[in-house]
Amino acid sequence: MRQVVLEIADIKVFRNKRQTLTIETLAISAGEIVAIVGPNGAGKSTLLQLINMHLSYKTGTMILFGEDVARADKHSLRRRSSMVFQETMLLDDTVFNNVALALRFRGMAERDIKGKVNKVLADFHCAHLATRMARKLSGGEAQRVCLARALVYEPELLLLDEPFAALDSPTRNTLLAELRLVAIARGTTVILVSHNFNDVLYFAERAVVLQEGCIVQDDSPAVILRRPVNAIIASLIGMDNILPCQVEKQGDDIFIQLVNGVRFAWMGEVVPVATVCCLPGDALYIFDEQLSYQYNSSIVMEGNVSKIVPGIGMYRIMVETKGVSLTVRVPREQVTSRVSIGMHLKIAFNPMEAQLV
Repeated sequence: MRQVVLEIADIKVFRNKRQTLTIETLAISAGEIVAIVGPNGAGKSTLLQLINMHLSYKTGTMILFGEDVARADKHSLRRRSSMVFQETMLLDDTVFNNVALALRFRGMAERDIKGKVNKVLADFHCAHLATRMARKLSGGEAQRVCLARALVYEPELLLLDEPFAALDSPTRNTLLAELRLVAIARGTTVILVSHNFNDVLYFAERAVVLQEGCIVQDDSPAVILRRPVNAIIASLIGMDNILPCQVEKQGDDIFIQLVNGVRFAWMGEVVPVATVCCLPGDALYIFDEQLSYQYNSSIVMEGNVSKIVPGIGMYRIMVETKGVSLTVRVPREQVTSRVSIGMHLKIAFNPMEAQLV
């Protein structure tokens, strides 16, 4: 069993007499790579500041590295963590000296510093920048150096407050993948704050979803991607189809009525107050009459193709069905050979792929 690095219980944080964070329970084990996600104003950065001991709390407990933060030497605990911000905040000095600074603060001998700095620069593919002035680096290079500086003294916990938000998507994805490999190799526990769920998919093995200062979902990214707990989280993760619906009960049977008139029996967990049906785009498919015997439980809808959005491997087809636009994700070869704008199309889905919220 892995050692628990962080335990939070019944903590409430207030700012200007307003409650901004309420964490009933949160535990993170050594070596876990966790993302904290949520809409703007959800309390993501506030939670990270709490973990970094920059915020006080009046109720509850926080145990960090096995010590109660309220009674511990915070300076000593903080030296076991490292934090990277969105702003690079590099000194007007060489890359080497920027990365070496934390080791010099800790009194390490210069002969030992050189080896550690060169190793961590190599880990992030920026050893060739060692003599470059930090202020002359590109955005991606600067964040590589910030990561190297944060990890050079081998912290047990790395906190990341949206450090890649200003970078272009390819650079961000590359850095996330590289950081993940380095963290796993070192056994470092990582907590990443991000409003971009794609970051989570590239990086984390677990996602903690915040909304209005509370944890509303804590699961693997794969589960959250297909089973968001509400419409706001569904929108955050980029759910393709978020459809108004009604839950109807007839005797012992439950039916779901979609806004486009489609009605189907519901065999999943009953959510009496559900008003939204979420359907991932890849849960919908082009219905093939000749293979209909394979789809006994499928719900079939008809409509016209309004738009086709190309993609790598998968295309997105927008189909208008009785005033509702549905997004279907299908393999490229199906689109190029079978689908065109304005075409009348039958699409189908298995009700068990739906998520009611």
